[in-house]
Amino acid sequence: MRIVGVEPGVTRVPLVIFSFDRPEYLERLGRGLLAQTQVRVDPSRVYLMQDGAVSPRTGTRYGRPVMLRRSVEVFRSLFPEGTVLPADHNLGIADNILRGQHHIFETLDEEVAYFFEDDLEPGPLYLAALEALRLRTEPFSDAVGYFAALGDQRKPLPGPEVRMTQLEHNWGFGLRRAAWRRIQAFLPSWWEEVRRTDYRAKNQARLLKVYRGWDVAFKGVGQDTATSLACASLQLARINTDVSFARYIGEQGENSTPEVFRRRAFDTMRWAEAKAFTMIGPTEEDAQRIARRDHGFYQGFRRSNLEPLLDRIEAVQVDPDRIATEEDIAALWLLMLDRRIVPPPILRRHANRTTMRDLRREIVRMRDFQRATGS
Repeated sequence: MRIVGVEPGVTRVPLVIFSFDRPEYLERLGRGLLAQTQVRVDPSRVYLMQDGAVSPRTGTRYGRPVMLRRSVEVFRSLFPEGTVLPADHNLGIADNILRGQHHIFETLDEEVAYFFEDDLEPGPLYLAALEALRLRTEPFSDAVGYFAALGDQRKPLPGPEVRMTQLEHNWGFGLRRAAWRRIQAFLPSWWEEVRRTDYRAKNQARLLKVYRGWDVAFKGVGQDTATSLACASLQLARINTDVSFARYIGEQGENSTPEVFRRRAFDTMRWAEAKAFTMIGPTEEDAQRIARRDHGFYQGFRRSNLEPLLDRIEAVQVDPDRIATEEDIAALWLLMLDRRIVPPPILRRHANRTTMRDLRREIVRMRDFQRATGS
């Protein structure tokens, strides 16, 4: 199998892999990268961004150290010439991805890189497809954000002709430094809000309110959605092939369960096989068409759906990151500790200073709460 027009050989584009506590997925990704047939990996230019286990903010343990160590062992067994960059503590998905991109684009001063989450299994032509997209978009690179060769799991096409469509998922993608810098320059308000809590505890309503300052919006508030919205507002196309050259394997993860995996037809996702695939595009017109469609969709959501969505959320939920008043603290003391009087030092330390989320976390770690609950 091959992609017409792509020279066989070893890519000099660096590869970055994001990993946490799923070594079995990481192994499938790594073996898939080593099994590339037309364009092969340079094993000395593969980087593992290994996230840590414990939140520095809350002390919450999100992963088992044994699984994190196993992930590093798997990577080193597959890419002994590669580089492991472990985080000292748990960053969460968004900051770990940003760390990898910053390392490539700023520390190493590279102009383009390929980034992989650990739950993608690439078919034997995946790097060849990325190389084809990279080379074809070079003349109009200022109009392109992300590019990938994932296809559509709901409507898989066999090829051999490969056309361009909208990218939905950032599992294994190419990204240039110039586009990355523009995207990050768009996102400071999102980063400021999302970092107020651990990433897994991100505040949906507050992050949706960030979108009020943008011309685009959507119901999601995570890293993938935020970068997609940035691309839409900046008119940067997110390009995908309509033929699949990989398959998603993340049956179990932060945003996936076996039920969701099957409902979204990921369990039937397969990469296409043909003697030769021919890329029809991408052209500059393809990029402009995809960017216009993306911008129009998210702009329409911002205009018609954002405020009703916020109204529905706030009708049933109070902001967990609001600052606690004396009345809030007294209510928590009675409800959680069966105490009618709040000690004055507690009031001085927390009233009008501490969020309700952080105050609750402190209370459940108190010995008085453990006695009250028998825990």
